[in-house]
Amino acid sequence: MYLAEFAPGAAAGKHFHPGPEFAYGLEGSLILEPQGKPPMTLKAGEAFHNPAKIVHDAKNASTTAPTKVLVFLVADKGPPLATPVQ
Repeated sequence: MYLAEFAPGAAAGKHFHPGPEFAYGLEGSLILEPQGKPPMTLKAGEAFHNPAKIVHDAKNASTTAPTKVLVFLVADKGPPLATPVQ
């Protein structure tokens, strides 16, 4: 479990996680872009789920305010929690 904080206009970059990811919006809005699916916007008080190894990007929807998301990631100990994709 960790807090993902995005500065105004920031993006995580395309990546995937080794296990399923569950997230809850705490502040601001986050645009989630799963590969092969339309983007979705997560607002404070909403939650989303990403299955394991799904390539996605996450971007702060605001250019003026930060975004905070509480993330619960299920993964085996050892491998990286996120793998970048080009």
